[in-house]
Amino acid sequence: MGRHSRQSRLADVGPEGQKRIARAVAVVPGTGLAAAVAARYLAGAGVAVVRVKDEAAGAAARAVDPGVRVEIDPDLPGSAPEAELLQVLSDPSARELAAGSLLALRVLRAALAAEPS
Repeated sequence: MGRHSRQSRLADVGPEGQKRIARAVAVVPGTGLAAAVAARYLAGAGVAVVRVKDEAAGAAARAVDPGVRVEIDPDLPGSAPEAELLQVLSDPSARELAAGSLLALRVLRAALAAEPS
């Protein structure tokens, strides 16, 4: 059983979707906890490349998958957008955690929607 076999069994992913994720380049804007959370989730999901703004987010991705290709690009956009629903969380760390999770999900959905190459 492969590392991503459980998510490959999800109807929204499947084997073809996992192949798309494995080819995806995930761009993680911003820094801090939200960027680190997103980078960790994306590396764990099996994306090919995680492009981050700083080494801290890159280290978070490598902690999950030491073989993930991490590209550091300090010129990436400033910060991850926060959805209105995140504003209901009063703790700033909880908001950043939720924002990072939401960002990772958005990137994965885009990878799944991509046309096979």
